[in-house]
Amino acid sequence: MAPRIGDPRPVPQQPQPTTARPATPTVTPPTAKPAAGNAQAQQQDRFDQPINLIGRAANAVKSVTDTVLGRATKTTNGQRTFGPFNLGSQPRSTVEPMNTRGSRAASVLGTAASVAQLPGATYTAFRDARNFVQNATAENGIKAAGSGASFLSTAANVAKGAIETGNLIRNFRGIRDAAAQTMLQRAPDAARSVVNRVAGEAAQQVLDGASRQVARGAAARVATEGLEAAARAGATAARGAAPHVLAATAGRAASRFVPGLNVAIAAADTAAFGAEVANAFRSGEPNWGKLATGGITALGSIAAATNIPVVSQVGAAVSTVSSLVGSFF
Repeated sequence: MAPRIGDPRPVPQQPQPTTARPATPTVTPPTAKPAAGNAQAQQQDRFDQPINLIGRAANAVKSVTDTVLGRATKTTNGQRTFGPFNLGSQPRSTVEPMNTRGSRAASVLGTAASVAQLPGATYTAFRDARNFVQNATAENGIKAAGSGASFLSTAANVAKGAIETGNLIRNFRGIRDAAAQTMLQRAPDAARSVVNRVAGEAAQQVLDGASRQVARGAAARVATEGLEAAARAGATAARGAAPHVLAATAGRAASRFVPGLNVAIAAADTAAFGAEVANAFRSGEPNWGKLATGGITALGSIAAATNIPVVSQVGAAVSTVSSLVGSFF
């Protein structure tokens, strides 16, 4: 129908635009950053491996040195003790260390091995204690207790080794110097190297308990021609000086601290074993290898703290070997 005059002009309808649905954006999940705990665990793993390797090597060395020290002993009659504590009241057979060339070398090497273990034990104890402070769980607490006990055992072994090694060397040097001084008085033109060699032999004979004639004869045999008389005089001087040297050394740190350190080592090893037992109960998955070796180490340390013949020597060697074996579990 045609439009009439006066009607509004029709507005042509515009096509309605189709609203496009926005494309769903592809969300890329952010790359997860490693948690601080994971980074810390990786760092711990990096340190744990060299610490374990050093510990194994040190215990292997100490297994040999403890065996040598266990053989360099003599049996006497006296008061049996556990550290500074008496066992019974009647005198019985006891064991005493001897100052031999082998025992001095073994004591030096064993102490060096303990020193090598100390940085790792310190780091592990500090790390586990810090983790427990940051996250006070039962698992972290047991772990901190175990590594703390191991640190105390290592530190006590270092202190004990240093005292005993110093004791052995001071005794030998004191007696040797007395022999050398007498030899130089008798033969002032003698070469110092010869005097030291002869005086060292005389001192060792005295420490080994040789009689006066045996010591004099041994010193004369290692002397050069013309110094036999001086060598015999040096051996006599060494025997005369020995009681004073040994008495002076006995009043030092060895007699005061070593018995207590032996008990401290036994207590620390027992505490470390207790932490392993507690961890087994908590987890329900015991590590039988660590439990067995930890128990043997503790018993060996307790035995080593006594002066009972055979018991003491075997205890020291077994304790170290058990620690070495336990590091593989």
